[in-house]
Amino acid sequence: MRQFLARGYGGTTIEVIAAEARVAKRTVYTTVGDKADLFVAVVRRLGDRVVNTVAPDAGDPVSDLHAFGVRLVRLMLSDEAIGLHRLVTGEAAKFPDLAARHYANGPRRYIGVLSGLLAALPAERIAVRADDHEALAEQLFTLLMGEPHRRRMFGLDPAPTAAAAAEHVTRTLELILVPPSP
Repeated sequence: MRQFLARGYGGTTIEVIAAEARVAKRTVYTTVGDKADLFVAVVRRLGDRVVNTVAPDAGDPVSDLHAFGVRLVRLMLSDEAIGLHRLVTGEAAKFPDLAARHYANGPRRYIGVLSGLLAALPAERIAVRADDHEALAEQLFTLLMGEPHRRRMFGLDPAPTAAAAAEHVTRTLELILVPPSP
């Protein structure tokens, strides 16, 4: 990740990666693959911090959704994720397959998790038409990223604290969830 963020995708070589890892180039190729495979592995590993921590929280699907949302916002607005997003945005025209693979292993993956978490909610808790959890998950992902992500991309805001991320997720979920019945 350090090399990609420092040199860009086009400027990063397998030789540089191998030298930093103190392994032979062949080891990189046989272990991970080519440069695109390596970049996707970096993105996937970063995302694993969020996706691999999805576990039921005392059986409360709203709490599960909120907890995942907070981890997702913190990840997507982190310096590393913003750097990788800037890199892919800048290189997408030259490397469209890289952009597609980044999307599949990043945002598309997170939307899939959100879809599963939304499907676990009781139907009466969802304030909007929810017969298509995948479509709702896309919209929720957009709401969670929205302006905070844009401001981070432009370098206008710092990464959010845990408390700021939790507040943002709470406000966002209030848009799509019905409060519990008393």
